[in-house]
Amino acid sequence: MEVVGLVSAILTILETIGKLSDAIKNAKHLPPAFREVADKLPIVRDILQAVEKHFSNSPDQGPDEARKAVLKHCRDKAEKLEKLFKAVDPSEDTSNLKRYALMARSLGKGHRVEVLSKGMMEDVKLLVQNHAAQAATEAQVAKLSEAIQEISSVEPSLAEEEAVSQTHYGSGDNVAGIKYAGNHNEYSGSGTAYFAPVTQHVHSRPPRELGLSQLLLRSLVFEEMNIRPTEIEPEAAGTCRWIFQHKMYQTWDSRDRSLLWLKGKPGSGKSTLLRYILDNILTSTNSQGRPLVLSFFFSGRGVELQQTPDGLYRSLLCQLLNNIPEALEAMEMRFMQTHTESGTHDERRMWSTSELRSYARTSIWKALETHPIILFVDALDECGQKNAEQLAEEFNSLLHRPSSERLKYFRICFTCRHYPVLNIESALEISIDRENARDISLFVESKLRSFQEQTGSRISEFISQHAEGVFLWASLVVGKVLSLDQDRLETAMIESEVRQVPQRLEKLYSEILGQIEEKSIELIECICFAARPLTLVELHWAIALAQNQDLHSLQEFRGLEYLRFNSAAMKWKVKMLGHGLIECRTSDGVVQFIHQSVKDFFVEKVVPSLHKGTDSEETPHYWLAKICLRYLEMEEDHWVANAEAKYEFPFLSYATFWWEFHITRIPDNLQESFPWPWDVSVTRHYLRHGFLCKALLNGWTGALRGILAKKNGICVDVDRRVYNGRTPLQLAAEYGRIPIVKLLLENGAHPNQCGALDRTPLHYAAWHGHIAVMEALLASGAMLDSTDCHGQTPLSFAIERGIIAAIEFLLERGAQVNHNYKVGSKRTFKAVFSGDFDTPRGIWGGSIACWRTPLSRAAQLGNEQAVRLLLRYHARPNDKDRDGKTPLSRAIKKNRKEVIQILRESMGQG
Repeated sequence: MEVVGLVSAILTILETIGKLSDAIKNAKHLPPAFREVADKLPIVRDILQAVEKHFSNSPDQGPDEARKAVLKHCRDKAEKLEKLFKAVDPSEDTSNLKRYALMARSLGKGHRVEVLSKGMMEDVKLLVQNHAAQAATEAQVAKLSEAIQEISSVEPSLAEEEAVSQTHYGSGDNVAGIKYAGNHNEYSGSGTAYFAPVTQHVHSRPPRELGLSQLLLRSLVFEEMNIRPTEIEPEAAGTCRWIFQHKMYQTWDSRDRSLLWLKGKPGSGKSTLLRYILDNILTSTNSQGRPLVLSFFFSGRGVELQQTPDGLYRSLLCQLLNNIPEALEAMEMRFMQTHTESGTHDERRMWSTSELRSYARTSIWKALETHPIILFVDALDECGQKNAEQLAEEFNSLLHRPSSERLKYFRICFTCRHYPVLNIESALEISIDRENARDISLFVESKLRSFQEQTGSRISEFISQHAEGVFLWASLVVGKVLSLDQDRLETAMIESEVRQVPQRLEKLYSEILGQIEEKSIELIECICFAARPLTLVELHWAIALAQNQDLHSLQEFRGLEYLRFNSAAMKWKVKMLGHGLIECRTSDGVVQFIHQSVKDFFVEKVVPSLHKGTDSEETPHYWLAKICLRYLEMEEDHWVANAEAKYEFPFLSYATFWWEFHITRIPDNLQESFPWPWDVSVTRHYLRHGFLCKALLNGWTGALRGILAKKNGICVDVDRRVYNGRTPLQLAAEYGRIPIVKLLLENGAHPNQCGALDRTPLHYAAWHGHIAVMEALLASGAMLDSTDCHGQTPLSFAIERGIIAAIEFLLERGAQVNHNYKVGSKRTFKAVFSGDFDTPRGIWGGSIACWRTPLSRAAQLGNEQAVRLLLRYHARPNDKDRDGKTPLSRAIKKNRKEVIQILRESMGQG
C-alpha cells in the first residue's frame, strides 16, 4: 500500500534527523530553532507510527489520493529538513551557521529549519484530522497543535532576507560576462558568516530570457571576483622579462602536467610578476593556438570570498561556464534538479565548499578533453595557512589524475610567501626575491631619474642594493626621497635620511607611523577588526560615533556641519591619519591597507602594543560593538520602512548585522561593563526578544551579569516569560548554562517558577539531562516532584527521554516512584445499530486519559536500565497504574522480552 510506504519513508528520515540532532546538541553558534525542532519531532514520529500501524492493520480505508498528496508534501519537507540537519554536522571544519545559511538558501525562500518542521506538523495534523481520524489519540493531536503554536513563536533561525540574498555587496558590476544586479550582503572575516539583508531584492522570478546557464552563472558570480587584478601595479618598463628565460619556468612550460610555485618575501612583486606572465600568455599567441587561461587572485584585505577557497572555486567555475559551458553539464543538471525540487526558478542557489570543489575538479577534467588549460592563482598565503596547505594538495591532486591520452596539457602556477611551508614534492619553485635585483634597480632608476639628473645623487644605487628583493621597501623609500625633495631639503640631507631607513618592512612601517595619534588608532582598529571591509562613508560614521559620545540622535549628527560626510575630506583624512599606508579603493570606495604586509603589521605588532595586558582584539571589538548599538539606539521611525535606508543611514546595515559578531569577541568582564542599551526602539525593530533573551540564548554570562546589575533602573523581571513561553531560568536550564543558572538564582529568579504548560526549570534540565543544573536548582529550593499540567514530574521527563544519568540522579535524591501521571489520551468508540441496518456503525465519543507510573512507562518503552533503577529505588512491580495495567502487562503488550524477564525476577517469578 503506497500510503504505508510514504509513512515509512518519512519515519526513516525522522530517525536520521534524530541521530543528527543528538550529534549537534552541544554545537556552538547554532540557532535555538534546531533544538526546538529536535524536541518536537518525536511528537510527529509517534503520530506517524500510529498512522502506519492503523493503515497496515486496516488497509481498506477508501480512496488514497488525498492521503498520498498530504504525505508526499510531508515527505518533501522532511527530506529538506534532513539536508539542513546534515549541513550543520559538527564534523565539518567550516562554521555550522554558515553551512546552514548556504543550504537554506540553496533550498529557496522560506526553507528555514523551523518553517519546514512547522509545515510537516501541519501536514500530519491535516492527515489525522481529515484522512485518518482513528489513527491518533485526541491527546496526540492536542500535543501536536501545541507544538505547532510553539514552533510558530521560535526566533527565526535566519533573517528572511538571508534566504534570498546573494553573497556579495555593493551596487553591481559587469563581471563574468553579464551585467549583474548588485544585492547587498555582509561578510565576516572569521569564517563565520552572518549574512546581511538584501538592499536591492532579487526578483522571485527572473526574466524569461535568462537560460539555465545564465541562472547558474548568477548563483556563482560575486562582485569582487575581478577586483584584485585591477589593483595590482603594472610592471615597470623592462622588468619581469627574466621569468621567461628562467630554467624552472621553461621546464614548467614544457611539461604536459606541471606545477610552479613563485615564492617570495612580502612585497617582493609576486602579484605583479604573475599578472605579467598571465597577460603575456593571453597576448602572445593567436586565439586558435591559445590555451584556456583561468585565474584567481586572493586578497586578505577583501571580503570573505576573496580570502577563501569558495571564492576560488566559484570564480573558476564562472570562467569555465563562460568559455566551455559543456564542461559544467553535471553542475547544470544538479542546479536544474534543485530548482525542480524547491519549486523556485531563480539564481538564489548557494553552494557548499565540498560541492564547489567537486564540480571544479570534474569541470576542469571535462574541459581538458578539448582544451589545454593554464591556471594562475595569486597570494595563496592570503587565504590562511590551513586553506593554503589544502589547496596546494588539491593542485597536486588535480595534476596527478590517472593519465588519459584524450586529455590536453594542464599547468598550474601560483604565488605564495615562503611561509607557510607547502609540502609539494613535485612542484617547481622560483624564489623571486633572489631573482629580481635587476628589476628593482630598473624601477628605482626610472622613478628617480629626474631627481638624480638634477642633483647628481647616486642614492638609487643605495636603495637598490639594500632592498633585498623587496619591491615594496624600494617603492616606499623612493616615495620618501621624492617627498623630501619636494620639501626642498638639501641632497646631502635627503641621502642621510635615506641611509637611516630601516631595511625590514616592519621597522620601516614603524618609522612611517611615528607617534600614533588617538584618531589614527581609531581608524586603524576599524579597518583591522571590522567584520568586513568598510566603505568610506561607513568608516566616517564609525569614527564620528566613537568621537562624539555626547550626541544622542542621528538628527544631531546631521545638524553639525563638521560631521557631515564629505568624500574628498574623508579621503584626505584617511591619507593623513594612515600616513600613506591606507588607501581608498577607487572602484567602490572601500578603505584598505596598501598591502597585506601592512595589515599583518598592524594586527600583529601595533594593536597589541596599544593594549598591553589584554587580548589585543578585545578593546577594538568592544568599541565597535558599542558604536553599532549606539547607532541602533538612535531611533528613526522611518528608517525601517524607507526603501532608501542604505543611502540615508549608511551605517545601518553594518550595525544591524554585525553588533553580535563584535560582542561575542569580547570577554565576560567587558561584556559585563558594556553600556547595554534598553531603548524600546532597538528591541522593537531589531531584536525580537530583547537583549536579555539574546544574552541567554548566546550564553553571554558577562553580558547578563551587566544587564542584571542595572535591573533596578530598567525593571528587568527575571521571572518573566521571555522566549517561547519560557522564563530566563527555564531557558538557561534547558541549554545547560550552569553559570547563568547560578547568576539568575543569585538575582532572585524563582527555582519553581512555571512557564509554558506549568513546567519548571527542573523539568527542562531533566529533559536534557543537565545534571549540574539540576543540582544547582535543587540546592536553591526547586521542588523535586513538581508536576506540569499533565502531572508529569522531572523524573517522568527523564524516563521519557531515556537519560539514565538524570534518572539515577533524581532517584538518589528521593524522587517519587509510584505516582501516576498522564501520558496522553484516547478517544472512545461505540458500536451502534441503526434501525435500517443489521450491522453496527462506529461512532466516536469523548476522550479518556492514559495514565502511567514511572515503572509502567519505562517497561512500556523497553528501557531495561531505567526499570532496574526504579526497582532498586522501591518502585512496586505489582502496582497497577490508573488504567488498571501493571508494568509487566505493559511490557508483555509491547513484547519487551528483557524487561519482562527483569520484572518477573523482581516478583519472584524468574
